[in-house]
Amino acid sequence: MEKGRNKLIIILVSIIILLATILGYGVYTGFKVKTEINFLNNQVTELTAERDNLSSQLDELLVKYNMLKDDVFQLKKSCITKNACEGHFPGVRWNCNNVGDEVNDPSHICVCDDNCNMNATAINQPASSGY
Repeated sequence: MEKGRNKLIIILVSIIILLATILGYGVYTGFKVKTEINFLNNQVTELTAERDNLSSQLDELLVKYNMLKDDVFQLKKSCITKNACEGHFPGVRWNCNNVGDEVNDPSHICVCDDNCNMNATAINQPASSGY
């Protein structure tokens, strides 16, 4: 009987050790899963905040875009005539020579009127002091 009792105790201890191992593994796995869930929840929170920030930036850009669109419609079109005003906007001045060419050492200030006709005004240069 003692042999049977020892076998029974060994079997029961083995079952208890097996159950404790399974329980320990389950707790460990549950802890890992909980950690991963917390990490994913933090990522969701960060991504939601980033989405809201980007949405806000998009709204601001749309407002600016609409203002620019409105401004472009308000602008007069650039001149397409084949003269010195070609590509220039009426009323916008530039440094030029007497025929309207843009130059680094200008002698005139040019401007196109609403009919894309160029007007060049001589630049008054101060007298040289002889240095």
